[in-house]
Amino acid sequence: MFRPLLFAAILAGLLSSLPFAPDRISAQVIDSIGTEHVRLRMPAERELLGRDLGAEIERCYLFMYRATGESLPRKILIQADWDRPESSCNWKNAAITIGMSRPAAASDPKGFLLHASAREIARMGLLYLSGGAQREDTEFLFEGMSEILAHEYARSTRSLDGAWVISRYLDDMKLLGISTQRSWAQFSSGRRSLRNASPGVTLLTTYRELQGRDVHLKLFQALKEGSLAASLTAAFKAPASEVESVWLKRVREWQPADEITINPEHSPKLVQTNLFPGSVKPGATLEIQLLFEDRKKDLLPDGVFLRDENTRRVQQAVAPSEKGSDFLIVRLPVDANCAPGEYGYQVTAIDEDGNLRRWTGKYKVGPLATGY
Repeated sequence: MFRPLLFAAILAGLLSSLPFAPDRISAQVIDSIGTEHVRLRMPAERELLGRDLGAEIERCYLFMYRATGESLPRKILIQADWDRPESSCNWKNAAITIGMSRPAAASDPKGFLLHASAREIARMGLLYLSGGAQREDTEFLFEGMSEILAHEYARSTRSLDGAWVISRYLDDMKLLGISTQRSWAQFSSGRRSLRNASPGVTLLTTYRELQGRDVHLKLFQALKEGSLAASLTAAFKAPASEVESVWLKRVREWQPADEITINPEHSPKLVQTNLFPGSVKPGATLEIQLLFEDRKKDLLPDGVFLRDENTRRVQQAVAPSEKGSDFLIVRLPVDANCAPGEYGYQVTAIDEDGNLRRWTGKYKVGPLATGY
């Protein structure tokens, strides 16, 4: 009666000792699909999804192998895990874990798994190229370049136009610049999204357009030996301050389209807006509640911005504090000296696919109560 338990214990020990072992072996029943360079580990009940993607992910590996200067190891492991939300890359063990516990993964598991795998394979190649130089101050570069290469593989680089719009809003909010991006944890709150990848996307795209598509290889190779500032200077042949100036100038000169449609069926739609209070007093804060139709479930609070047409200030949406609510919240401070009247605002929503939509609305500022 003890044989099954003994066998299970021995098997667990063998799995944990494998050089490919990911960060955590899921308790789910596992099946493996192998190609020449990739072993894809899936729950047994999702085997068909893995077999559908096996050849595609092999092609992705070969693309990333070339794009990262032939830096990838010969064999890598990818494990899809439906128990965790975030993906991770253990480059020393050549192992990637794709977190599938996300609404967007439930809506489109094949598309989500392919894009997330492409991004993490790119990250692994960049980690090997740089000698594991992904740090707090350099992570924005890894985020940006991984996103660029994933879209180049999929031939969907138009989706990255949204990164320029986001970067412009971040600039208006004083959240764009090398010093800000160096503090990755504070800037990103530990989340991966198009918003958080956008600074790296726009910086690296700027210099790839100016100095050639392979200039990123010089940058990540330089990170192996040098600091962020020294590596930027070595790769782009200019002091880090000048690199930043050229980048920010390009972001500020970018002329965004009113709308970007990658997939019309999945493009977000604003279906309801609530304002509390209906008439806000000067010096108070207006709460704007936004309800979107989001069929693919990939519109994050990170991707929703509101510009006050009166002050030109930009606010970013946040998730509701009330559990179970589908509304996103924007809090708009009203200046204490704001004259009573009606003012406009513009809402911009950019989902993780790069679909971009805009809407306008009005809010009222009432007079301050008079004293007795």
